[in-house]
Amino acid sequence: MILIRYGELSLKRNLRKKFEDILVSNIHRVAREEGIVGRVKREWGRIYFSTTHERIVAKRFSFIFGVVSTSPAIECSSELEDIESTAEVFLDDVKRHRSFAIRVRRSGTHEYTSMDVARFVGAKIKEKSDRMVDLKNPDFEIFIEVREEKAYVFSETFKGFGGLPVGTQGRVLAMDEVSAWFALRRGCDIDLSVECSAKDDTGLELLRAWACYRKVGKVELNFKEALKSNYPAIFCSFNMNELIANEGILRKRKMPVLTPLASEKVYSRDKVEKILNSISELIECVHTKCRYSEREQ
Repeated sequence: MILIRYGELSLKRNLRKKFEDILVSNIHRVAREEGIVGRVKREWGRIYFSTTHERIVAKRFSFIFGVVSTSPAIECSSELEDIESTAEVFLDDVKRHRSFAIRVRRSGTHEYTSMDVARFVGAKIKEKSDRMVDLKNPDFEIFIEVREEKAYVFSETFKGFGGLPVGTQGRVLAMDEVSAWFALRRGCDIDLSVECSAKDDTGLELLRAWACYRKVGKVELNFKEALKSNYPAIFCSFNMNELIANEGILRKRKMPVLTPLASEKVYSRDKVEKILNSISELIECVHTKCRYSEREQ
């Protein structure tokens, strides 16, 4: 079982269901294109995906825009004894460390609090592992999410890139692969300018994966020509100096020109290029795992 968490969708209350539908559709599309067999289940604020090879698939799904994080988890009932016995799966991991902590989140109506769960499970794990509890700086952590009649126990979380699901916004023009990544992160479908991007289709194929295999078009427009096009917006990877140098041209624009690198503090051009390329190795790992499973069957 994989827990899939999403964040920004909750800010769009009127469009929440539409955005969730698109996110689920994108998950289905990635699974289908990459040979991942599984089943999706939806609940308020969470998406669950049942599959084999949970860890590598959870990591892959963390690369889907709109996803805040994923965790390969074990599902059990919300009974305290069941939660505790499930948490014992991580007993050997606890024993390999000096200290541990139990982190609990709970939603719904139960006869216990989150603190009750942490104390009960923590006491049992401490007794069976002979390791100390350290809530401030533990060497190992067991996480428990209790949601109504079910609970999910896990020890690992893959941080996603957030943003909005691709397809929730309109189709825009991206002048190169780096700006295309930012456009996809904002939920836009994209057309890529082949005048300003890589000469082969390597970047295009990478972007298709980041776009959850939605259509990524190619157009032959340079920047001046793009400013005369009918796209609702253009994304380009100008830094602040390049933005100032092109001020005269930009004054004649008739649509928004978005330059995320000019003010971006988290993602530099080099960092985005590395992130862009990292998805190919991850997809290859997914393919290898899934093909091996199919041969075994």
